[in-house]
Amino acid sequence: MCSREPRVADLIPARREILKMGGLALAGSFVNQVVWPLQAHAAGNANPRRTARYCIFIEMGGAISPMDTWDFKQTRWTPKDLDMVQINDEVSLSRTLFPALVDRVDEVAFVRSMRAPELIHFNGQYHTQTGRVLNVALAREVPAFGSIIAAELDKERRETDSFPTYVSTYLTRARAGSIGAGFLPTRFSGLDLDPTTVFDSFGGNVEGSRRVLEERFRLLNRLAEVSIPERASLGDKENDYRDYYRSAYGLLTDERWPKLFVASDDDKARYGEDEFGLGCILARNLIEADAGTRFIYIYDGDKWDHHSGIFDRSRTWNHYTTCPRLDKGFTSLLTDLGARPGSEPGTTLLDETLIVVTSEFGRTPEMNPVAGRDHYRFAYTSMYAGGGVQGGRVVGKTNEDGSEVIDPGWKHDGQPFMDNTVATIYSALGIDWRKVVHNTPSGREYVYVDSVSLGGSEMMFDDEIAEIFA
Repeated sequence: MCSREPRVADLIPARREILKMGGLALAGSFVNQVVWPLQAHAAGNANPRRTARYCIFIEMGGAISPMDTWDFKQTRWTPKDLDMVQINDEVSLSRTLFPALVDRVDEVAFVRSMRAPELIHFNGQYHTQTGRVLNVALAREVPAFGSIIAAELDKERRETDSFPTYVSTYLTRARAGSIGAGFLPTRFSGLDLDPTTVFDSFGGNVEGSRRVLEERFRLLNRLAEVSIPERASLGDKENDYRDYYRSAYGLLTDERWPKLFVASDDDKARYGEDEFGLGCILARNLIEADAGTRFIYIYDGDKWDHHSGIFDRSRTWNHYTTCPRLDKGFTSLLTDLGARPGSEPGTTLLDETLIVVTSEFGRTPEMNPVAGRDHYRFAYTSMYAGGGVQGGRVVGKTNEDGSEVIDPGWKHDGQPFMDNTVATIYSALGIDWRKVVHNTPSGREYVYVDSVSLGGSEMMFDDEIAEIFA
């Protein structure tokens, strides 16, 4: 008997399984009512600065240890082999951990006064994706802030833009999963790509991949014809789902799509060949393609959750492995975007791209009995580059062991939260971060970035971190 190549239909035994997969992919965006157009108004004088056309957001899942890295503190736990370099009065950096970044500190800004309300990864990663504290009663309708960006920038899309405005990498592997579009139409959901598979799936046999995707689209259309009861249960969301898949299918007609998944041997050597390095290459390729993608969320996996053996070289993951890995991908982005021309004469793509690197919270100043650091919310550090950021700046100051912020470093008395990083991204992209949406499914107003009292003297301010900009 002659063998034949397997068809997609052979791999999908039942239409209910297709429904299950589609449901899982879009579960985070499923609410009973889609809100569009937004009934919204500005609630304050935001004055977005519009210094960037693109944004790359990198989440270090599990949380980097600031006192060992970007807010270095010499303590009895400090290893002897970090090869510390005193760059200026405010910054010391390990050449062992950051061999490339140590020479490029003048291109980045650090905010050392960050604060988090959470100590649990799920809640913290939800906050990192949405820019707000988890409220279980409203979680189904709250969109990812990447979806807000996609909705706000929808009016700027050109006829030639076929790529989604919001793309993420590896985010479905995060503890909170990939948060969907909430009350927004599903087309504003992030398209999540797994860098460990998409380069082989789309970057090799282009015609073969095209045939597979064409068959999948035929299967979806056939499914729609025979699944009227299931479709009826979706209500108004059915059209939203169909629009989502039509948009995905439309990528097949764009010659730029397969080019995203081309990575040279030199690229892989410079960036790394794991999910983070390949995710950074995808981000670079998406921005260089200029095909509609404006916001890219790179999830770095839970490689930073070092409750034990944070400097134990015998372990697969420790700061000796995670930090150089981040160093390669991040500085390669700086190099490549800085070498490519921007849309305006005399500018580069780095000038037009805000890059943010952050965790969901920090780590304890003291080592625990198993040579690790536990979750800590009272102080941590984020890093910013490109898109109007003034390199070399340090915002905020902590005490001698990093346990307490003694100077928040911005115009407010309290510390900045993830909400303020989101406001900063909105501002750089030209979005009014104080806008209020009135026509939500629950009837409760949704503020893009809200000022919230967390009890006692703890307060979130609805403001950008203006001090990182020139």
